[in-house]
Amino acid sequence: MNDPLDHSESNQWPSADREGLDSADEFVDEPAWPAELPEDESTRPAGDGNEFPAPHGCTVARHGQLAGARVLRDSFLRCHPGGRFTILLLDFGTDLEADLREEVSTPADIGIDDVEFSRLATACGGEPLNSVVLPGLLARLLRSEPLVLYLSPVVRVFGSFGEPLAALDDEAPLGLAPRVIRPLPADGLRPGSRDLARAGSFDPNLLAVTHGAERVLDEWAQRVRAEPDAAAEFFEGLPAMVEHRVLRDPGVGLSVYNAGQRELETSDGAYTVDGYPLRTVHFEGFEPQRPWLFSAEYSDRPRVLLSESPPLAQLCAGYRNALVSRGMTSERASPFDELPDGTVLPTSLRAAYRAQWLSAESSGDPVVPSPFEPAGPERDPFAEFLEWAGSPADEQQRAAGCSRWDFALWQDDQVLRRDYPLPLTDDAAAFREWCAGVGVASGRVPARLARSRGTDDSEMTDQLGVAVVGTGRLAELVRLAVRTSGIPNSDDARYPVVLRCDPSVPVPAGHHLIDIRPDGGADPADTTPASGEPTELWALSQAGRHAARHVGVQARVLALPFPEREPPEPAIRQAARERLGIDEEFVFAAFADHAEEHRANVLGLVTAFGAAFGSRTDVRLVVAVSGAAEHPEAAERLRLATTTDHRILLLERDDAEETVLSVADCAVSLHRADGGVGGDRYALRMLHAAGCGIPVITVEQGAVGELFGSSGAVLVGCHGSGEPDVESAAAALTSAADDPSELQRFAVGAGERLSRQLAPGRAGEQLRERVEAAYRNWRAKWARDQHAPDEDPLRPLLIARHALHRPPEVGMGGRNAVTPALRKAVLKALGHYDEHIRDIIRSLLDGVEKTSSELLRRQQERADDLDINAVRAELTQLAQRQEQLGSRVAGADDSTVQARTELAEHDRRLRGLEETGDSLGQRQLSELAERIDSLTGAVERTLDRVDRLEQRIEESEKSQQEQLENGLRRSALDIDNALRGTDALRRIVLREHERNSDTAHLPGTPVVCEAGLLRLPADDTVMLPWLSSHHRWDAEVSALIDSLLEPGGVFLDVGAYVGYQAVRVLGRLNHTGRVIAVEPDAVARELLEHNAEVNVTERLRERLTVLDGAAWDDDGELLGLPAGTGGVEVTASEGAGGQAVPDARASVVRLRGARLDGELSSEHGIGERNLSVVHVDVGSRVHRILRGLDGLLRQHRPSVVCSFTPSGIRALGDEPSGVLDEFTSWGYDIVPVGRSEPVAPEQLMRAIGASETSTVKLWLRPEPNTE
Repeated sequence: MNDPLDHSESNQWPSADREGLDSADEFVDEPAWPAELPEDESTRPAGDGNEFPAPHGCTVARHGQLAGARVLRDSFLRCHPGGRFTILLLDFGTDLEADLREEVSTPADIGIDDVEFSRLATACGGEPLNSVVLPGLLARLLRSEPLVLYLSPVVRVFGSFGEPLAALDDEAPLGLAPRVIRPLPADGLRPGSRDLARAGSFDPNLLAVTHGAERVLDEWAQRVRAEPDAAAEFFEGLPAMVEHRVLRDPGVGLSVYNAGQRELETSDGAYTVDGYPLRTVHFEGFEPQRPWLFSAEYSDRPRVLLSESPPLAQLCAGYRNALVSRGMTSERASPFDELPDGTVLPTSLRAAYRAQWLSAESSGDPVVPSPFEPAGPERDPFAEFLEWAGSPADEQQRAAGCSRWDFALWQDDQVLRRDYPLPLTDDAAAFREWCAGVGVASGRVPARLARSRGTDDSEMTDQLGVAVVGTGRLAELVRLAVRTSGIPNSDDARYPVVLRCDPSVPVPAGHHLIDIRPDGGADPADTTPASGEPTELWALSQAGRHAARHVGVQARVLALPFPEREPPEPAIRQAARERLGIDEEFVFAAFADHAEEHRANVLGLVTAFGAAFGSRTDVRLVVAVSGAAEHPEAAERLRLATTTDHRILLLERDDAEETVLSVADCAVSLHRADGGVGGDRYALRMLHAAGCGIPVITVEQGAVGELFGSSGAVLVGCHGSGEPDVESAAAALTSAADDPSELQRFAVGAGERLSRQLAPGRAGEQLRERVEAAYRNWRAKWARDQHAPDEDPLRPLLIARHALHRPPEVGMGGRNAVTPALRKAVLKALGHYDEHIRDIIRSLLDGVEKTSSELLRRQQERADDLDINAVRAELTQLAQRQEQLGSRVAGADDSTVQARTELAEHDRRLRGLEETGDSLGQRQLSELAERIDSLTGAVERTLDRVDRLEQRIEESEKSQQEQLENGLRRSALDIDNALRGTDALRRIVLREHERNSDTAHLPGTPVVCEAGLLRLPADDTVMLPWLSSHHRWDAEVSALIDSLLEPGGVFLDVGAYVGYQAVRVLGRLNHTGRVIAVEPDAVARELLEHNAEVNVTERLRERLTVLDGAAWDDDGELLGLPAGTGGVEVTASEGAGGQAVPDARASVVRLRGARLDGELSSEHGIGERNLSVVHVDVGSRVHRILRGLDGLLRQHRPSVVCSFTPSGIRALGDEPSGVLDEFTSWGYDIVPVGRSEPVAPEQLMRAIGASETSTVKLWLRPEPNTE
């Protein structure tokens, strides 16, 4: 073929012959599903693709996806006659059969050579490999094609794409298909909104590109090559990177996410979706072995059920049959899932390989070959890869005898992490044994990587010597002192005494371990956890020892040698300055470690530098920065502080420190001394600078001041707990720049002082004394552990002799007072006899002692006659032979482990050969038996999993129940405490308000509530007590009013009282609406205006109108009677309506009654705005008030929230049921507050009669479509 990426000529659309389906014996035991009918091959594709140019279709597939790719290709070409389609198979072209090679393309056809592809296959296997190769395929096809359409192997095409993709052009070169075009309901079914958020808004199974998308494809390829896991993230961000078209055609991308929202039908021999032609179905998650599920990924609560959609069930059955007919049952697995020897490659090892590959490319180091690279006559990439995988990644793995492969296996396996939680320390031996045994036998660890033991079993030489472990400047100085001491030394734990300069380096047990750490381990920047408990701790200065003591650590001081170095050559210094753009300016060098930003105080140095030199241009400050990547916030803070001063240069690279010292005229450290203790880390840094002959400016406290003294450095004073004085620092910087010769005098003084106090010979002599003492302590401890101390054999006899000299005790009390006197008399009478007995016993002891001494002497003489040296030599020989035998036994153990691994490997291969041999004889029978066994095993495993899941669910529910109960108890306690605190704060606010405001002339009592600080009448017996202990009044009414408010609308509050709702709503309307409050009582009206003034800004108060009349159904005079709950109760004038005239002695006020519709329309401009909500809190007079609003109610159709009191309405001579009927005649639904469905008037009256409530809250909701 002319085009290696065009495989259209080799495609044949499957014929109607169902022979291919009958040969698929994998499903012979399954029932015949009702929807599994032969697909009508005469069904024409949806849409006519001849009107628009067909795109070039393509897909990326691995082995195992080839059948789906073939079905995709066949369906695409059937719907696009004369079109072209490319299948990119992820494999080497040389490994494919001739027929398959003609059918597909390989990565080599799009410019990815075999070496690059093999490394990609190692770095990212499975689906990420498809994502990495995809942008390169699209970019390659765009070179020769005007329009390219990518479809994943799980897609099947049913219609032409010419029309949907016609809108793509150079300005919008990208076409994306949304997963859904309407939100998914929150009904608990899957996939749900959370599943959609995880999967992404756009479907990655379809992507169309045209010319103009080359740039974003190149960026895409670079990103996914470095981070394969970021492919989905990059795809989701494509709409923000390039202009695009969203393919909202319902027929595009029918999938498990949107099938429940779209109606699939068959019409005139074609499928339609919501009336549009069906173009593609995305069978993402579909498993042919489970054809009753559209997606096996969401099998627990599926949103789409095939039983409810016969057309979709027929599509799934047809797709399953097509997969079988195109070779699904004979597909082989991807060759990159396993190594050439059949071992599965751990996922974490792939990530480690990718990191090594990218790091080697950036640094120029050799890249570890991929195990899939073609082997050459002189090179075995598989062996080299295994050598890398079998080596440790760091010193900790090396000490534990662990390899990269072992550790990656542990990272990926939850069971291993549970059984061996510490594989590099406590569980190292057990984990190594598992890898060499079970790991190899199960095929999870290659046999050649098996290890029997780690380096912690290395032999230790029992002689005076010292091992120095660790790297860095501290380790170099310690090694310099060791070399000058003349003590045998090594870089591994070969000798009993070990000096460790890096606490993370593991040291085998049994050594005398000495940790040498800045500040004795009390350095705040030294956060590295120690591997093993040290025997001793050494600091580097007296200040460091004091810092260790402050944190409870005992440390000794080790004086390190002064490393005198030659200053850089003038030519090297000049070249370094030119690279940094520095001419003849005076350069101050500083060091910024962002891990200890506060203590390093580089920002303080920047401040002192600016204060010292102002606008001078003959000085520069060059800062060597470390830790910027780990501490980006601190790094950005320093960058921002120095970005406006071009004289300050920040170096953030690996060789920054050496570069800074090569151009410096003076080294500066204004670190905080923290009370004058510690600072060993800064002392090391300044010691290095002084060794190069550079003058030093530093603080006078801590280890640096102790090291240099006043003659070796310019010392800056500190105040407080070690805070450097900025003014003193600025003066020191100015003096240094103005008089470099005087500054150089300090450099000479530092060299003389440090050479005298820290001479290498002196440091080596001190170190030798310390190491010898440590070795003696180790030997003494070893001797105590190995041998018990010898005792004198005659010691018990000597102790018995001393007993003869003890006189008898006669002064002890007895039963009567004369007992001691009788004892003395008897002792005096028998004194001569007692002395005689003592002489006899003494003679016997002398004889025994002489005999024992003689026997001991003769035994020693006989022992002296023996050749002790010969015995010792013989014992030495025996010990050597024992060591040799031990080495042989260890070698035998290694050989045994190796033999065991080889036997396991041979056994695995033998089982494979046996299985292969049996299958050759009875292939059909064995396949059937194997399928039955696999199905049986699958069922058993499924049952086991169900049992385990039930147990886990039961345990989880129990745990969740306990957590819920504990949480509820804690929440209840917290709520109670919060309520108590709120009450206390409310009382404090009220007292402070009364104390600081001039409210003595106002009646009433203040309360704090949702509306703010309100003042209510003191005689209020309902609202005042409630708000004194609660935050809200009528919470349901308030919530309903808030939901009904409209921007720019008018809120009318009739019976506003002290303005609770009026003030609260006024704050929510901001500057777009208006509030009108109607209150007839003068006292309440005064409090309303006061409350508005206290709680609302002056600008908002301009939108509040307070009416002083009483709302009624007619204009005229009304009477106001004092109400028991506060305010007044309005009634008609004397004799009106047949109502009784009030008692003349009562406190009756006369009020102006008015119809609100006329007054508001004429005087207050209600017609210019929309009356959105009316609130009437006068339950017994609500009907009279609303009759006076009849005109506005019919004109504006506002929602009415009101109180309804049947007893009060009857007192006015009206019938409550008639009032409700009148409300409905106005076009309003009667809805009780707190409900959403309306009720009939008779239902409401029955409910009120059956309850004990005299007043109910109603929502008069305008009926829809009411004129």
